Amino acid sequence: MAAQATINLSDPRMMAIVSIGLDYGSDVEPARSILTEIAETHPLVREVVGCPVAELSNSGVMLSLRAWCDGVGNAAKVRTDLYEQAKTRYNAESIGIAHAATNVVVAMQPST
Repeated sequence: MAAQATINLSDPRMMAIVSIGLDYGSDVEPARSILTEIAETHPLVREVVGCPVAELSNSGVMLSLRAWCDGVGNAAKVRTDLYEQAKTRYNAESIGIAHAATNVVVAMQPST
């Protein structure tokens, strides 16, 4: 084995996955367009794979953007940049980000 040529077949790319929950009152398409646009213009993103609705949770609709980057470090940088830029743009466009909420209903019993 030592005399044989070794070929590394591993892919040096890393996928950045950015998951953002939208509240149920927000429209999915504008939020998806903004997130995709931000990713496509980021200098460390090589290819945006997609941004599907990944989940319908208790607090909202989860978008999951997936983008290829060159290496783990770039993918981590892309994730943090996209979260920050998405938050800023969503605020400007009045797109609500989902948050955990609990409703407590208190029923008063009539005194006897």
